[in-house]
Amino acid sequence: MRMFPIPMDLTGEEKLIGGVLSLRQMVYLLGGGVCAVFFLVLLRVIHVLWALALPVAIIWLVLGIFLSFFSLDGMGADEYLYRWLAWRTRRRRYDWGDELSS
Repeated sequence: MRMFPIPMDLTGEEKLIGGVLSLRQMVYLLGGGVCAVFFLVLLRVIHVLWALALPVAIIWLVLGIFLSFFSLDGMGADEYLYRWLAWRTRRRRYDWGDELSS
């Protein structure tokens, strides 16, 4: 019978890029960087001052880094944000029971 090695930690992400970054992390970093450059160029094209355009770009970079590396309550920040938004936007049914029927 063939034997195959099983990784010890099955809950972690596989680090594909240089053994440091997972594909999810790389997508968020690239997305944040591309959005930062896009908004910086766009705001400069419409003649917005550097003092206003640069903070917008920095916010996009920080958002990409935050979604890539940080975790909240034992899950990644992206999954946490997705679940929080799904919870906030779902319809709720309030069952008042028999208190109001008398």
